[in-house]
Parts: sequence; C-alpha cells; structure tokens
Amino acid sequence: MRSSVLAALVAALVSTVSAQTSTTCQPLNETCPADLAFGTTHTWNISASSQLDDTWNITNGVLNYTDDAVGFTINKKLDSPTIRSTFYLFFGRLEYHVRAAPGHGVISSVVLQSDDLDEIDWEWVGSEPNQVQTNFFGKGQTIAGTAEYFNISSNTHDQYHNYTTWWDKDKLEWWVDGQLLRTVTPANASNSTYDWYPQTPMNIRIGSWPGGDPSEPQGTREWAGGEIDYDAGPYTMFVSMVMAQDFTTGKEYNYTDHSGTWESINVVAGNSTVAQELNAVHLTLAQRWNNLSSGARIAIIACASAVVGIAALAFLFCCIRQRRLGKREWNAQNNQWTQERTDMMNMQAEWRQKGYVEMK
Repeated sequence: MRSSVLAALVAALVSTVSAQTSTTCQPLNETCPADLAFGTTHTWNISASSQLDDTWNITNGVLNYTDDAVGFTINKKLDSPTIRSTFYLFFGRLEYHVRAAPGHGVISSVVLQSDDLDEIDWEWVGSEPNQVQTNFFGKGQTIAGTAEYFNISSNTHDQYHNYTTWWDKDKLEWWVDGQLLRTVTPANASNSTYDWYPQTPMNIRIGSWPGGDPSEPQGTREWAGGEIDYDAGPYTMFVSMVMAQDFTTGKEYNYTDHSGTWESINVVAGNSTVAQELNAVHLTLAQRWNNLSSGARIAIIACASAVVGIAALAFLFCCIRQRRLGKREWNAQNNQWTQERTDMMNMQAEWRQKGYVEMK
C-alpha cells in the first residue's frame, strides 16, 4: 500500500517541510498554565443541525456546515479555516471521517499538537486524490524520515474514510478504514542524544491551508503539489465525524519541569469540566416526569388541578357577569324601543283627531 517510489521522489523535499503550527507558551523554556484535560470519550457527528460545541474554537477563517458535515473552504488568497479543541489528551485514540479538499497547492490536515510542539499529523495533498501522508515531530524539530506516504484504494476527495490515530507511551499508529498503515515506537524515534517521540498532552487541530501559495517557501510549494490557483476554487475539506478518547483521566495536565517527557507530566486529580459538560444528561420532559417520585407527581398534579380549577371559576364568573351585563343592556334597549313605539302610536292618534290624513 505504501508508495515507496513516490516517497523516494519527495524525500529531498521532506526536510524542508516542518511543523506548520506554533505554541503560545513553550514549557521547555518557561512555566506555562496547566492544560485542560479531556478525560473522557466523546463523538461529534457534525452537520448543519449538529454544529460543533464550545469545546472547539475557530482559530482562523469561517466554517460552512452542510447536511452531513462541516466544510473548511479556501475561497481566496491565504484562506486557512481551522478549528482547535479547547481540551488536551494525554495519550489516546482519535478517529476522523474526512473528505480531503482537491486542488494543486491545497493541503487538508488533522493535527495533534502539544504546547512543547510534539506533533502527530494526517495530511492530504489536493493534487494526490489517492494518497494520504503521515508525519510526526518531537519538540518542533524536523527529522528526516518521519514523513511517510500511503496510497488509498479509493478517492480521498469523493469519499469519506475513517482515519484513526492510536497514541500511547509505547507506540504510535495510523489506521485507515480499519487497516494499519504505520507504527512508530520510542525506539524508532530516538538516538543517543535526542528523543523525538511525541509524548506530551496534545489538543486537536483541523483545517485546510494553501501550501502552494506564492508566499510559501519553494520546498513547501513543491510538497503541496505546486502553486495554488485561487481562481479555480473554492477548495473544501469536509469532516463529518470526530471521535476522541483520552487514555488519562483528571482535571488538568501540568508540566512539572522543562524536560518534555511524559514522566514529567502531572495529572491533576479531579473531574474534567469538559467531560462533565459533554456527558451531562439532558432529559426530555417525559424522562424528567418519569424520574419524579410518586409524592412529587401527586403534588404537581394537585397544584395543576388547583390552577385549572381557579382558572375555570374565573372564566365562569366572567361569563355570568357578562351575561348579566348583556341582559341589562337588552332590557334597556327593549324598553327604549317600546317607549319609542308608544310615542309614535300616540302621535299618529293625535294627528287623526286633528284631521290629518295618513299618507300611504
């Protein structure tokens, strides 16, 4: 499945393609705030009717939702729509259902990254519809040979595939549609002087970006499949599902020194606020009613009956009052009509007595 020929062709370019992300606080050099732990398992099925919640931030661009996915669209120069999770996982399993964006110079990416720039990547070059790229970095350092390229049996632009990452302290794996593509162990990612195996808490970053923009270095543009043609766009990456499982439970993850090793991470005991929010049970009215005790139900029924009874009495009183008012008005109008008729008859009799003839 691995495209060894293609890998050989791009080997010269790999060393020029480094991690595409950054950090706001570098724990290798300074004391940083603790990372918010995920501490649970959750699946986001994404669509226009089920949009991403506030456990995700849009860090660049605008998202467009469809009936079955969220789109990351490059419409114009330097568009780079990207989302980032607010939470971190300290080892875990991640699944993504992705349709990559087509087009020369267009990159779709799903990235795990830590504050000290450990990184695990899935990347799709838009000019390679049957290929996916895997890569990893340790502490932001670019090491030759960390990127590997794999051919997919069906088109990555037209069909969703399940891209799965398994990551723990002993191994790192990339899977596609249930088939294992690649395994990296700490022994494969270290030497006598340096360790570049990813091992510190990471958040999730998903998006598309124009790797073929003229402003990018030549090596990046060549790796991205050439210069992007913005006029031929838009170019959209779609994601319909994200599943995240944190292998660690706690409230926060804290760096205790500047070594960047997994042993230096302190797991702060407590409940993850993200886990509490995502796992909160939002009951329907029927479910809430069924969960009430019999005494509470009787009290609610009694109160409701009293309210209905008072409302019925008030309505009856208004009807009776209105009826009485109506009867008085009718009597008054009838008396007025009778009096007017009597007056008219008396006037006609008077006219006849005086010799007037009634006109017919």
